[in-house]
Amino acid sequence: MANQFPGDFALREVNLYSHSNEKLDIKNLVLEINLYESILSSNLQATLTIEDVGQNLITHLPIFGEERIQIIIASDGKYYDLNYYIYKIDGRSMKEKDQVYVISCVSIEALRNENFKCCERIDGKKAEEIIPDFLGRDGFSTKSLDADTTVFPFDMYVTNWRPFDFFNWLSTRSVPEYKKDSIGFLFYETFDGYKFKSIDKLIDEPVYPSPKVKYKYFQGNTKGVGLDTDDKYRVMSYNLPKAFNLYDDLRRGAFAHACIYLDVNRGTYRSFRTTVDDFWDSSSHLEDAKPYQSRGSAQLLDRPSRFIYRPSTISTWGDWEEMDDTETNNIDDMNKMFEKAFYRYYFLEYIHIDIAVPGDLRNRVGNVIDISIPDPRKSKSNRVVEDKRVSGKYLVSSIKHTILNRSELRTYITLSRDTYKGDSINNTEVFGRQINLDGQN
Repeated sequence: MANQFPGDFALREVNLYSHSNEKLDIKNLVLEINLYESILSSNLQATLTIEDVGQNLITHLPIFGEERIQIIIASDGKYYDLNYYIYKIDGRSMKEKDQVYVISCVSIEALRNENFKCCERIDGKKAEEIIPDFLGRDGFSTKSLDADTTVFPFDMYVTNWRPFDFFNWLSTRSVPEYKKDSIGFLFYETFDGYKFKSIDKLIDEPVYPSPKVKYKYFQGNTKGVGLDTDDKYRVMSYNLPKAFNLYDDLRRGAFAHACIYLDVNRGTYRSFRTTVDDFWDSSSHLEDAKPYQSRGSAQLLDRPSRFIYRPSTISTWGDWEEMDDTETNNIDDMNKMFEKAFYRYYFLEYIHIDIAVPGDLRNRVGNVIDISIPDPRKSKSNRVVEDKRVSGKYLVSSIKHTILNRSELRTYITLSRDTYKGDSINNTEVFGRQINLDGQN
């Protein structure tokens, strides 16, 4: 049974363009196509499983990388003209004249990113000004950029970085105009182009497709796919790969850690301690219940579980001449904000759920959706009730669209969030405090 509405999806074309721009229709050779988006990826990716019957394209086209794959899809009244570039072929198996192999593709910018370098001085520019400037240089990309605004400009040297590495570095240190006491951006690509988005603003956006529509899993899952709203946004199956892992969280310093900033120019350092509670109230969250206790038997926030060493060159963030060279504990405010970002990014994916839904090419990573999962226990009235810990709002962190046999579309979504739905755990707030390495508070 297809996981989309009748007539809602059609694979129109799959074309392979050689280095001489020769067009070859390979639609009938395709067994499976997977299209990927992720908020943690600066480029789109795709894989095509090819059944090559008697043509041996790899040798005779030939295919040796950088060839363009064009995939044209009609879905929900819209045409998607998607272009990827081959970077790998693997899984090749041969039997007489027939062979099967997997072609792996990426956006062309992913390949260009490996040999484009950023090396210059930047003075007084904000991230939303820097990124489009670099994207437009030397033919790197012609794609659109949807960028949120930031508070602080950067004064710094860019030391021979790849563009995407640089953009992600800016993301972790950018403060949104939307919520000036928070921090954290994401740079990623969707079918619509590039996004440079505030995490807080993404979380606060209305849910997809509308605040009145939930993705629902029906107990027994026997309801057939039809044309009404409930069926269209039905959760076909779901899986929770991890509930929590306190050992891993403690080893990473997810609840409390101490940072030692080393000023390599002056030969000085400063150390201070932070806890997750230092950032929690100043940032947006998808639901209300924290996934930890500020005051619990394990004393998660009472002392740092990890020491992190970070280089910090004072001259990176401003005019060296205005700094006081006699000051031994100088540290720039931007790197202090980075400590908030450490918790922001860690807890952004603290809770995961994987769901399969009817094929939907309109959904995008970065959307917020509301899901309803039934509680396995029956209520006293023997009615199905919602599992409030698992249900609720999630951020779409990655999507895989799978096209099977050129006729069936399935959509698999990984959802993440930093909170549980339901009542908050009763706890006492604990705030971070500065400490020295010699143990004096």
